[in-house]
Amino acid sequence: MIPLLKLKKDIQFNNNLCMILGTLKNVSVLQFRILEQRLKVFEPFEKSLGNFFAAIDFDRIEHPFLGSSKGRVGVVAVTSDKGLLGGLNNRVVNGALGILKERGGFLVVVGEQGKVYAQHCKVAFAGYPGILDEARYPQAYELRDYLFKELEEGRFESIQVVYPRALSLVNYKIEVASLLPLTGLQSEKTESLNMDGFIFESSVGSILEYLAFLWVGQRLGDIFGMSRLAEMGARFTHLEDATQKIQELNQKLKLQYFKFRHEVVDQSMRELFAARALYAE
Repeated sequence: MIPLLKLKKDIQFNNNLCMILGTLKNVSVLQFRILEQRLKVFEPFEKSLGNFFAAIDFDRIEHPFLGSSKGRVGVVAVTSDKGLLGGLNNRVVNGALGILKERGGFLVVVGEQGKVYAQHCKVAFAGYPGILDEARYPQAYELRDYLFKELEEGRFESIQVVYPRALSLVNYKIEVASLLPLTGLQSEKTESLNMDGFIFESSVGSILEYLAFLWVGQRLGDIFGMSRLAEMGARFTHLEDATQKIQELNQKLKLQYFKFRHEVVDQSMRELFAARALYAE
């Protein structure tokens, strides 16, 4: 009887666990849909910035923000504060470490889960708190200020961000966004202007630095929002996989339960008939 009681308790426990996971899945889906509707990426700013760069002949300007992207790099790994993401945070940090191994530089980790994994890998890094939906742009501006300070001190020459991007509720990919240098923003459609006849209140280099400062802050805020969306989708996928595994395990436990029960019934019937036969004799 002990195997039967244990199997029955395990089946009940798994059923209750599936109910809890189902509730967590519904919460993840709801959070995903709400954030998906609220999430807005400010694309006109990027387009206007690209048109400005195309209109100015930056080939005649020497500036670190327009130079090569082959030097030391500051890599930002955007992870989460919570688990149950099926290895998403580890993939983000591994992607960032791969860039550092190839080019050298410095690692910045956003989110507690990424910090734990980076510590486990024994890598030096600067840590920042996880993303809050209502404060992601202030958080992005704080991180931008830190990155530009490190740029001025010569710790690295370019900035790349490794983050998860949701393609749908059940699918995401790890992307690498290059924020500096800014050469990737230049549009090819607008002809460059001859700057000889222009009078600038500030130097072109100062204008470039200010626009880069605005651009990096805006882009980081957008990336933070997309990372949060991918986090919720990854949590749903991980919970769905866990639910299916528990249901498969429960099915095996039920088969074992009925097998043991049939054996107990058969044994009881044999003992009963044997006792009746003995009594009849």
